[in-house]
Amino acid sequence: MALGNNGSMGQARGKNKPILVKRRKEVVAAKDYYSISSSIKLELDLLSVCSASPLVNQNYYYNGTNSLFPVVNDIIYKSKRALNPNKFIAGNYKMTRNGSQFVALTVDSSGVVTHRANCR
Repeated sequence: MALGNNGSMGQARGKNKPILVKRRKEVVAAKDYYSISSSIKLELDLLSVCSASPLVNQNYYYNGTNSLFPVVNDIIYKSKRALNPNKFIAGNYKMTRNGSQFVALTVDSSGVVTHRANCR
């Protein structure tokens, strides 16, 4: 008896097709998302985030109309895919697009921006 040569053995072809289609739709939906650099979640209140000097080396993506910074109700994603449901680490973040202007954002566990403060 030969092992693994029978076409009826092992995983059926196309079994993962629904997963691949979902991933493709997530990528296509996110093609126009904006990239933004961020700190990791900060254990500070929103106004203290601006005065903090965290390392801003995380890349996130958001689905807003404002190309410079996310606004309240925009969704932030860890990868450039429109994940549903989106799982995000809730907290306060310091973010920048250009390295010279910063905002402080409060993001909930679904990635939705709930508060925003411009840093000066």
